[in-house]
Amino acid sequence: MIAPLKQTLRFESAQRPRLLPATGQVADGSGAAGLAFASGAAGFFCLLPYPALSIGGTSALQIGNFLTVLMVLPVMAMSWRGRAFWIYPLILLPLCLSAAKIGVMGDGDVAASLKAMAVWAISCLTIFIPQLYARRYALNMLVGVALAMLLHAGLGLWQLYSFSSGVFPFAEWYVNQSFLSVQENADTIARYTQRPFGLFPEPSAMSSSLAPWVLFYAAHFCGVIRMRQRPARWQEILFAVAAVSGLGLIILSQSGHAAVTLAAMLLFAMVWFLRCGATLRTYLSIVGMLGVVLPAVLWFAAMSLGNRVGDSQMGNSSWAERSASLRLGFGMLIDGDNARAVFGIGVGHVAPALWNVAQIDAVFSVLLTYVYETGLIGLMAVCAIGLYLARVWRSLGFNLAYAAIAGVWLVGITLTTSYEQLLSLWMVLGWLIVWPEVCEGPVVVRKRPLARTPVEEVIGEPGVSVASSAIATAAGTARPKRWTDQ
Repeated sequence: MIAPLKQTLRFESAQRPRLLPATGQVADGSGAAGLAFASGAAGFFCLLPYPALSIGGTSALQIGNFLTVLMVLPVMAMSWRGRAFWIYPLILLPLCLSAAKIGVMGDGDVAASLKAMAVWAISCLTIFIPQLYARRYALNMLVGVALAMLLHAGLGLWQLYSFSSGVFPFAEWYVNQSFLSVQENADTIARYTQRPFGLFPEPSAMSSSLAPWVLFYAAHFCGVIRMRQRPARWQEILFAVAAVSGLGLIILSQSGHAAVTLAAMLLFAMVWFLRCGATLRTYLSIVGMLGVVLPAVLWFAAMSLGNRVGDSQMGNSSWAERSASLRLGFGMLIDGDNARAVFGIGVGHVAPALWNVAQIDAVFSVLLTYVYETGLIGLMAVCAIGLYLARVWRSLGFNLAYAAIAGVWLVGITLTTSYEQLLSLWMVLGWLIVWPEVCEGPVVVRKRPLARTPVEEVIGEPGVSVASSAIATAAGTARPKRWTDQ
């Protein structure tokens, strides 16, 4: 007789945290310290695209790639039932079909498609990191992200200082051939562009990677979200300094993405203002915020972004090239035959085609590049993932912070950057998937037998994520009660 295995695997049971009732902190057990350190390291190195090990002629492996591969190995021994692990193979399926179309019809370079698929596959693996470890080690990941953000902000300030002398500092650190070479353009950046971007390939890539995390910290301090694990005092200070530093670097970089980030920040500040109590401390905070901090930030942002959104040649030429790449890529997709419309232009073929047409390096979008290369099938996969995120948002009671962070992240991958190798972009997607496991929300939990612990009432059944339980409850598809639950 064959029956499904109901016993929870040892690794899966380790994902359910033991929370200390007084503080909400995770009680470490055997092996937990190592996983906590690895989770923090993943948060740190996934925001560090340099340095990297060169692979082939145009690809490279980052430290975050090596760490991700090691940390996601347990997913092969875990049950996928009730989890959103299917999102990763769903992303890869249209890429495989597009590459197969190139091979069958012979209208492109199969080797280029296979190389591009490998880059997508290794980069998107980062989605699994929050799915596997955020439930128990969310604070450790946030600490790693905050430390990386401080490193970028400090390096960005040093860059801004060095640009006044026409020098690009620490150019030898920027070793990653999968990005546009910073070393070859160091003199141009230092003398003419003069926009700091930390240890990233460009300001747009930096802003797209840091903005969602800056907003998460800001939402936490404004009370828009409440984490299941309560940060310690030193973590609160670290998160606050990282948020301010990251926002400052985004503004200094003069990235157009800063306008969207600031709009979300102002929305969070408005929510805090409406919810705050009538105390002397609150009054002083409001006076300081509205009278000093907010005007200073807006003035600083207006001065920094003036060259990008005004009449300057630098700002207009950058956005003109960006919009032209999006328009030309769409034209190449719809002007072809039915096979191209269904399967796309071909994995790794948009950039060469765009260069032949208009001498533009690439389509300045991760999401639209994916759609252009995979066609209608890729668009269907994107819509399926978007529908899942919408259901998560619904299960959270249409939480404002979730919508704002998801929106800023979507703007980043759609209009701001074209580098799918940025691991932070995929970590944010994984974070949005498991949001209910990290933050509290209006989740209705069905009654449990008395033998279950209070933590299991919050986390859910072994092998079933909180996100899946919440979505099932919101959609009315949760299983009926058994007679043993009465």
